[in-house]
Amino acid sequence: MNIAIALAQFIMLALATMASHILVNSGSVSSPPATWSDTVTTFIANQGLWFLVVPAAWLMFAGWCEKTKSPLANVAQPIGAGIAVAILAVIVLVLVF
Repeated sequence: MNIAIALAQFIMLALATMASHILVNSGSVSSPPATWSDTVTTFIANQGLWFLVVPAAWLMFAGWCEKTKSPLANVAQPIGAGIAVAILAVIVLVLVF
């Protein structure tokens, strides 16, 4: 499962890097970045390959977490379920009212 998630992250980051590189080279982005999105696009086009390290780091962290057991592991699942139920309740309240 961890490898599938890391592979999906890698593919999405690679596609985003290629798309931003195409936008910068096609001239769709202004030369001095005028807006926040132009700044992010030029940064990702120039330094985007470093983002491909994120899936590898995440995969190493996930492997380390599988080997070690946190002292809060027994409490984490009920807390996570409670947070999920609270978020869903808020979403339902916002949609209904």
